[in-house]
Amino acid sequence: MAKNRSERKGVTKTVLSVTTVIGASTLLSLGILQAATAAEFKKTNTVPTIYANYIGDLLQSEEHSLPEGYKKANYTVEAIDLEYYHNQTPTSKDMSKVDAAEIGAQALWRVFDVNLEGQVVEMGYQQATDSLPRSAWHGEAIINGELLYYFTVDSVTGELFGIGRGDRTLDGNVSVAFDAALDKNPQEFVTLAKELAEEYNIVHGAVGSVEYNGQGYSNNDPTISVDVTGENGEIALMTFSRYDKELLGIGYSTSYKHTLEYSEKIQKELQEKVKELEKSVPPTTENEAPILKSIELE
Repeated sequence: MAKNRSERKGVTKTVLSVTTVIGASTLLSLGILQAATAAEFKKTNTVPTIYANYIGDLLQSEEHSLPEGYKKANYTVEAIDLEYYHNQTPTSKDMSKVDAAEIGAQALWRVFDVNLEGQVVEMGYQQATDSLPRSAWHGEAIINGELLYYFTVDSVTGELFGIGRGDRTLDGNVSVAFDAALDKNPQEFVTLAKELAEEYNIVHGAVGSVEYNGQGYSNNDPTISVDVTGENGEIALMTFSRYDKELLGIGYSTSYKHTLEYSEKIQKELQEKVKELEKSVPPTTENEAPILKSIELE
């Protein structure tokens, strides 16, 4: 039996956060930017969907071929019972939630070796937003009653936007503090990410570079993220647990690029607003520093 909805809702919010703003761990560690992003997300619920001219090629790509050895599992597809999804309806151009669920099931099998036989996949439709101008199906794999994995795919092309594990709560007292030594030398995770990126063809070609992105945590699970850039220009975000080196999630190129662009846009807007406030609140004396001071964000 699935966990109760109130508990699930908290997990879902985290999952949605990962899929929507995945990759911007460094940027979104700034609370003010998180708040601004959330506000912008609520304000703009629907935007035009933008597609490149490669849909036909994408449908024929490796991403849509069956993983070697994969056999379709007998799982149940249901709807995510959250208010956010209730008022969002797929259009005639969108694939069905059943077809989208199967794309996610294959991806979970390929990356996490998950067999959904006898399990439940809950699906929710998401309209395009400013941060991701593509409509999408968000799926949650409920395994033995627990939300253990999630995925998000383009609702038209089936392109995989993101995939990952649900929030984990580790046994025992695990430190989630920033690891300064790891910050100086993240090579172990850089190497691990390169190996898995090549194994799972995350950037759809040869890996050009892997760079440390930042550290964070989810529940009591300390995390580290790296950017994987392909020789073809695709860029993906991979997140691992610093505790046991498990792969926790992947943000693929299309969604990650939109996230980075949107985060940069929000930063610039915030900086402009702060500068405007600086001008509106001048110092009371010549020797007094301004009450407000803009900060250049990296």
